[in-house]
Parts: sequence; structure tokens; C-alpha cells
Amino acid sequence: MHVTDTTLTADRSPNPVGRWEEGRCPISSAQIREWLRSKDTTIIVRPVIDLADHIPVGSYEIPDRHKTRVILRDQTCRFPHCTRPAQRCDTDHHRPYGEGGPTCPCNEVALCRRHHRAKTHSRWRYDIPMPATYLWTSPTGFRFRVDHRGTHPVHDTARSGSDTDPPDE
Repeated sequence: MHVTDTTLTADRSPNPVGRWEEGRCPISSAQIREWLRSKDTTIIVRPVIDLADHIPVGSYEIPDRHKTRVILRDQTCRFPHCTRPAQRCDTDHHRPYGEGGPTCPCNEVALCRRHHRAKTHSRWRYDIPMPATYLWTSPTGFRFRVDHRGTHPVHDTARSGSDTDPPDE
């Protein structure tokens, strides 16, 4: 469960809820206080994780601290329309390590095994125009934007005037 120091003080918190990972849902501060009063509750306090922090390592293996950041940032597989929880996903190097891609959260993405293989062994591709936003291109050329709001089709700006396409590079 993730809570802030003000979550449990409803009178001072603008949003008195925590987030329960296993249930993948918000939990009220009243429920959290009730659980904390139970004698059978185990509490483990961990430091706050800065999701924007860049901590590259000089190896292919992805350390647990990176996996934790990717799980918290992405929350689910970042393939279009996939809802598998990030805790049950692989951590993909967007730009392959063997091609100079860093082992750093900025180059790592949560992909379930099926979609990790699709990206690796087929013509599915994605770009990262900004942190936690992924622009996927299917083998047939369809494009999708995947972000914290879900999956959205991307239309050609020249034809539709849509502002969801990235600028030409």
C-alpha cells in the first residue's frame, strides 16, 4: 500500500486516500487507520521513491530498484490495451542494451511476456516521447499512444489535424 504522510490526517489532506497494489484500487484513510489499529498488522516503512530519478547502471541486468520504479510509474503492461499489472511484467530495455541503450528507468518499460516477445520478435515498435508515454506502431502501420489515461489511436496530423501525433523529427 502506498500512502503519504498526510493521507492519515483527513483534516489536512486534500485527497485522503492511499493506493493498494494488490487490489489495484484506492483505499480510504479510514480503512487504512482501521488496518493499522489491528494487532495482526505488519508495517514496513520504505523511503519515498523519486520516479523521475535517473540512476543508470553499467550492466544488462536490471536491478530491483529500477524494477520498482518502472512498476510504480507504468502500473500495467504498456502495450496497447493490455491491463496486466506491471508487477507481473518483464522490464524491457526500450533501446536494446547491446545497441547502447542504458540500463536506466528512462529506458525501461513494463511489458508482459507476450507483448515483450511481440516487440522483440515481430515488427511492433514503440517510442518514448516523454516519461510514461509510449507511441506504438503495429506491423501494419497503425499507431497508438499509451499513457496513464489508457490507449488512444494516433491519427496522421496532415490528414486529421490531430494533436496526438508527435512532431516530425
